[in-house]
Amino acid sequence: MIDLQDIRGALASADEETRRSALHSLRNCDVPEKQALLFTAMGDESWRVRKEAVESYLHSSPDPDSAKLLLELLRNQDNAGLRNSAAEAVIRLGSVCAAPLISMIDDPDADVRKFIIDIMGAIGAPVFVPSLLHSLHDPEVNVAAAAAEQLGALGDGEAAEYLMQALLLRDEVLFRYSTLAALGLLAKPVPIPYELIQLADKEILRKAVFDCLGAISDDSSLELLLNGLSSRQKNCRSAALKALYNIYRRSSPMTRRKFQDALLLCKEHDVIMGLLGLFDPSDGVLAEALLWASAMTRDSRFIPLIIEAYADERTANTALSTLKSFGQEALNNIIPRYSTLDENGKSVLCILIGECGYTEFNTILQDALHDPSAKVRVAAATTVGTLGLIASIPDLFLLIDDNDSSVYTAAVASLQALVRISPGVISTEAAHFCSSSKSQRRRAAAQLLAALGEPDRLQLLIHDEDHEVRKAAVSAVGVNHIESSGSMLVPVLSDENPDVRIAVADALGNLRDPETLDALEHALNTDNDVWVQSSVLKAITKIELTRALPIIKSILTKAEGLLMITIIKTCEEINTPASELIIRDALKSSDPDIARQAALSLEHISS
Repeated sequence: MIDLQDIRGALASADEETRRSALHSLRNCDVPEKQALLFTAMGDESWRVRKEAVESYLHSSPDPDSAKLLLELLRNQDNAGLRNSAAEAVIRLGSVCAAPLISMIDDPDADVRKFIIDIMGAIGAPVFVPSLLHSLHDPEVNVAAAAAEQLGALGDGEAAEYLMQALLLRDEVLFRYSTLAALGLLAKPVPIPYELIQLADKEILRKAVFDCLGAISDDSSLELLLNGLSSRQKNCRSAALKALYNIYRRSSPMTRRKFQDALLLCKEHDVIMGLLGLFDPSDGVLAEALLWASAMTRDSRFIPLIIEAYADERTANTALSTLKSFGQEALNNIIPRYSTLDENGKSVLCILIGECGYTEFNTILQDALHDPSAKVRVAAATTVGTLGLIASIPDLFLLIDDNDSSVYTAAVASLQALVRISPGVISTEAAHFCSSSKSQRRRAAAQLLAALGEPDRLQLLIHDEDHEVRKAAVSAVGVNHIESSGSMLVPVLSDENPDVRIAVADALGNLRDPETLDALEHALNTDNDVWVQSSVLKAITKIELTRALPIIKSILTKAEGLLMITIIKTCEEINTPASELIIRDALKSSDPDIARQAALSLEHISS
């Protein structure tokens, strides 16, 4: 039994933890004074005590009448902590507070009305929309602006028409700014009245107007937004460009042509210079809009900006496509400046040469293959393979020794691509690499010999002293499906290195040779590495799904961890009553990962 006198004494203590503990003890008791004590504690000087008061209050599952009393705390002008705690409690109560909140929408106190509206928005229930629409006409501009803001946050598209009407009725800057932002969030196309267009004449509202038009307008705003590209303010130019881009993306092909024609005219004016300084890698939409403007205008002044955009993986593909749209003009612009380009510029130039199929720039590629930057060497090596430049084969073999793994990978990939054009030269050099003392060269030889289809030399590398070479040789065999692949790989299922055994299982699964099933089943029963076991089971499933179920049943009693999860996924794929029974039994597992996968697989089966 809790003594209220003790609780009151504890709440009067100077010690923060004593007060917090006293409130915590109220969670499981029901006394008439409890609510008043919690309300008082919500105004405590300590945030930890206030937080505990809120938690203890919510723990008691308050009803609407209690919530109405809680809302009265919002009137306190002297204690911000009390008001904030009360607001937090109301928000977390959610729909329980709907009726009392709505009843206070016309409260005499403007600060209270503002609190009520913010809380409605935080709860986010559609039931509040009529009240918020009503508050658009509140005599206090802060309240009306808050209502507009929360209508935007709620996302009810039906509110757009009312917001537009209110926007034109009220001329306070704060209200119009909030309403324009809300209309932009709703992103529901509506007729654009001339009065809204006129708002762009006010410098303080111009950006907000452009942002709003980008979300709700059609090509009727084209002229205004084009003029916005010449704004003195950088943020207004940025907003106008993004708005044009957004409208363009949702327009018909005929309308898009209208946009392109209009932007082409910009080349004849100084608008482009104003756009070049807008680029900001952190603003993804703006970067996309600038690349779009580049493609629309084909203005070569954009090329340095496009190269800069290529450095960001989020815009790299779009930047490359944009450069390709310039064709030879892009190369004519970039190549004279080649010696001054950074690694990003040289990389995009190499890739552009390959993507466009230009074969007359071998000198540049030759230089790039030996560039100090690994990124440039990768780009050049990739392009050599794309263009089929056999004269660069010796340089590619030199890159096999590169210390950067990405350069090694690009060089090997290009040599594999060139196998079809010049197999003899590559075969001869690969043969030399087979006996090299450098394991990296022997690893490359394995990948190339598999592409060449030379099993005899490859057989030696499958049994190389270096497990990375063996792994590369095994993987290459599986990818290239060379003759006698299965019989060549089966003995390596007993390799001393588990990574090699996993690679063998993966390769045999890709080969789908039924004659290897017995060897795989034997490996599943004898290998003690769970990762290998899982890979072997996946390989068996790929080769012959019907063979998997009896094998699963034979190992089920000893399966655990990763292997059991693989079994469950396999049973999901088999999808028969017998396999479903195995999954259902796994639901009882004490391993949470196994039970979770079983539940997920059953959900997939039933959907």
